[in-house]
Amino acid sequence: MKRLYIERFYLNRADDEYPMTVRIILQMKDGVDGHLLEEAVAATRTRYPYLCVKLGVVRDADGSEHYVYHDNPRPWKVTDSRQPVCLCSEEANEHLMAFAWWDDCVALDFFHALIDGTAAYRILKTLLYEYCRRRYDSELDPAGVWVAGDIIDEAEWTDPATLPRPTSIHPQQLPERPKVINLATDAIVPLADKKEVVQIRTSEEQMMKRVRACGATPTSFLTLLLARAIARLHPESAPLAPTVTVAVDLRKTLGTTAAHHSQVGGLFLPLGQDMQQADFDTQIAAFRKMIAEQTYPDNLQDYFWQTQDRMERVEQLPTLQARYQAFAPTNQLSQQYGSCMFSYVGKAGLGAAEQYIREMRTETDSAYMIVVEVSAAAGVFSISFMQRFATDVYLDTFLDELHQQGLTYEITDRHPLQIAPIADYRGGWIKEPEATDEEAKNEYTLIDR
Repeated sequence: MKRLYIERFYLNRADDEYPMTVRIILQMKDGVDGHLLEEAVAATRTRYPYLCVKLGVVRDADGSEHYVYHDNPRPWKVTDSRQPVCLCSEEANEHLMAFAWWDDCVALDFFHALIDGTAAYRILKTLLYEYCRRRYDSELDPAGVWVAGDIIDEAEWTDPATLPRPTSIHPQQLPERPKVINLATDAIVPLADKKEVVQIRTSEEQMMKRVRACGATPTSFLTLLLARAIARLHPESAPLAPTVTVAVDLRKTLGTTAAHHSQVGGLFLPLGQDMQQADFDTQIAAFRKMIAEQTYPDNLQDYFWQTQDRMERVEQLPTLQARYQAFAPTNQLSQQYGSCMFSYVGKAGLGAAEQYIREMRTETDSAYMIVVEVSAAAGVFSISFMQRFATDVYLDTFLDELHQQGLTYEITDRHPLQIAPIADYRGGWIKEPEATDEEAKNEYTLIDR
């Protein structure tokens, strides 16, 4: 049994509307062999024993409930369907992650309380290697891939929130941000009932040539295009500003580069009124400056430990349900900090097996009306544009921004957003009748309803 700490940020806020799950899809060059994929998943599972867990809760002597992970010896679920299974439930063998395949696609579905995108990339590298050496080349080079038989360092499962806090943190003071254009309330078109995913594909070579030419990075470049698109559609928004919320990996700052946990912080990049009329290169420089300021190590440390302090305060509430209620306003509050969400884990670097895939895509959801996930693999930038609007006006304006930068693209697919649901892990706990020892008497297990 492992007591949970960093994971509570997601466990306290996930629900049916925003389950905090992510789907990463590998599109292969050939149709998927389901039998070989199941073998590859089984082999991959042996490399990550700390991810073979199920969610539980223990109750203190005073009655307070706390999340824990129990070892889960059951296999990771592999289904031959595009429909994701319900995580944390019997459908997923009670695991917090699962795999699916259809046609030429392989998908990893995971709960953000278990891992984040960086950790998911590691798992997919292992899986792709195990699959492709069975399917294509038994002598496939494993360089750069975590494989079965590795010595598993304790650093892989060390929770950053359990490490000693720095004795002093001195964050730099940041400029005051303008108030945000809230697309949940002030969009220029009606909202749709559900989000849809629009898959945009462009050449990595072409993208990086343009990015380097303007002294940008993929993140600063694409977030600026998003902000510019929103600014064009809200010309009378002053003093409000389009602001992109950007997910940032905290591993380097926390000194936990090997850890699998969700170590994600947030940056906020506004395109203020004073910058909207500037030339593109000046705007890029401003975005890069904001990223540098906000990723100053002590600022990220401060962000992380403030979050942990908040989790400890919430933990003083005695029940899981009470903590969820305390977090209930979080999704709506987030809309006051950003107009849309952007995430780019970085180039996938899938190793020798990357030659056998066509592209890699990421899909997820949040309270923002626009969520953009970017993946780079097999020479392709895949931009997953998740939107909740009745028309394509925001999408079309963003695509026009790509066009104005000389980038060609194609829309390869669009479909309703479909990510894995999660079981009711707050309301579905029952006491196990077979409990005998003192610890088991206080354990609860999740049942399907």
